[in-house]
Amino acid sequence: MKKDNYRVLHIDNRITALIAALLAAVLIIAGYSAITYAEGSDNNLASGQGTAGGAYEVTSFDMHAVIGKDHTYDVEETITVNIPSDVQKIEFAIPSGSFRIRGVEVEGITSSANISSQGSTVSIADAQALTAGIHTYVIRYKIFEFADRNDARDLLYFNILMPEWKQPIGELRAVVEFPEDFPIDGLQYFAGQFGVQDAQNRLTYDVNDDEHTLTVTGSRIPENFGITLEEELADGYWEGALDGIWAVFMMMFIMGAAVFILLIMWIIGGRDPRIRRVPQSKPIEGLSPVELGYVFNSRFDGRDLVRMIIYFAIRGYLRISEYEPKRYRLYRLEDPDGEEKLLRNAYSVLFEDVYKGRALDMDDIGERLLRIEHTIRDDVAAGFSARDMQAYTPLSRAFRIAGIVITGIGAASVNILRYSYQYISINYAESILIGLAAALLTALLCKAVDRRDSTSGDTGRMLVMAAAAAVIVFSAYFALIIIRSTGHILAGLLSAGLMGVCIFLTVIMRARGRGNSVLMMRLRQLRRFIAHPTPKEILDNYLEDPGYYYDMMIYALTFGSEESWAISFLTLDVPAPEWYTDETEGHAFSNLIDQPTTVNYARDVRAFVRTVEQAYDELRRRRRNGR
Repeated sequence: MKKDNYRVLHIDNRITALIAALLAAVLIIAGYSAITYAEGSDNNLASGQGTAGGAYEVTSFDMHAVIGKDHTYDVEETITVNIPSDVQKIEFAIPSGSFRIRGVEVEGITSSANISSQGSTVSIADAQALTAGIHTYVIRYKIFEFADRNDARDLLYFNILMPEWKQPIGELRAVVEFPEDFPIDGLQYFAGQFGVQDAQNRLTYDVNDDEHTLTVTGSRIPENFGITLEEELADGYWEGALDGIWAVFMMMFIMGAAVFILLIMWIIGGRDPRIRRVPQSKPIEGLSPVELGYVFNSRFDGRDLVRMIIYFAIRGYLRISEYEPKRYRLYRLEDPDGEEKLLRNAYSVLFEDVYKGRALDMDDIGERLLRIEHTIRDDVAAGFSARDMQAYTPLSRAFRIAGIVITGIGAASVNILRYSYQYISINYAESILIGLAAALLTALLCKAVDRRDSTSGDTGRMLVMAAAAAVIVFSAYFALIIIRSTGHILAGLLSAGLMGVCIFLTVIMRARGRGNSVLMMRLRQLRRFIAHPTPKEILDNYLEDPGYYYDMMIYALTFGSEESWAISFLTLDVPAPEWYTDETEGHAFSNLIDQPTTVNYARDVRAFVRTVEQAYDELRRRRRNGR
């Protein structure tokens, strides 16, 4: 791409680059998470095995657990193992689930803990503690259960031994201390392999009412053998248990703060100037066809160039001839001496080495238009370089990008908080993907709304509706996952609603220069007039200027309303365009009417515009791809 191409990069390109960078980060994090998860799965499968390939024997497992009134469990495990030969590492499974586990340590030995809601382990890699012989390891940790969400009861559910344990145990003894007011008589015990009840009664349960303890003993405990204690308690039994409601309030705070920040940004630099509306029913003087697109979005593309050809034809500078279906020639006529310089330069490039009365063939039109784009692009941009004429003020452009980023960060943060509410491991890759999706959908809706003015009415509305529908579906999904995670319907609805407000504020975060706003007001008024003119206005303007219909055709093409504009003139004696001829064989017999109407003329012009625009876009794609 040539250097001057970079001068017309639109905000969409910057958004695309931002999203591409975020996507790359997501892929890296997702890949890292997959590797980490795979390694964690391997570790879990190896619980109770030495990583150097040597097995070990668990000769005894002693546990002492103290259940606190605040629904915590202080646990100490004393594990004695017999290692036949030196190993490099030993891992033991520790509890995992919807709670917090803190302070995991092995007394006097260097260790590390891998905490995950899918399966947690503690690893011993101290070489002196892994030599052949008898070793005893004392493991301590504390479990913090979160507050019960059931209004009817509280629940005790504690695993003395987890099914994830992979090594048989010679002798097992577990002592569990309960609070003084705990109704220990209703305690239930469950034991067995993977949910299968212990049919051999390997365990003995001894309840001491005076000391409020339960002692569980057993021998020759097989691998994957779980021991669980469970009891339903009166609602409110646990006092001061962890309550993730703070995460719900934090969700509201983050999204509310995002809305507040975006609102302040919009007030400071995101609002269009207030312009009084003035009805517009005539062409705007001093605004050339190639400048129409630049008024809207500071962009210069193929549609502007094709409209310029129609403008040259209407002015009598060239004639369009369709010699085969969707094949055209441009005949050079009078030079545009009275036009502004950029139009004269464009005309010179279009008909370079083509004499008056001679034709430019279809195969050459695209190449000439490409050269015209490079020739006059800077001239078009220069007309809107003044601060007053900018389609985006620099501040509003920066604020909109910031709004897209803030919306994405807010959505990702809320997703992280829903995991915190449940006290389970945070899925950062998923959170980044949700943030990326929020940012991407916001950018797409911004683009659709920005292009609404410069596209046809139906197309513009469809693009906006499609982007808005995608945002609504995403917001509904966003609300649903929050409700399912927290159980709070209001939290889900408020979070999704506040995110929607963030998206709305980002979309309207576009301030134009005052001069550009005046032009936009006049163009929008023209658009409204072309779509819904009154017969009196049409007649008055046509009687005043017989060329009025064709002079306004450029704007009708810009707004995609050329056919509705033509229908408004069906009752008037509008002459056929002298600048357009159809020389295709058999064309006269293909029409079922004797006299073409303005609608037929409009359809012919529309076919020409679309054909040349498609050919030009295809040529640009080939050039970008090096073909």
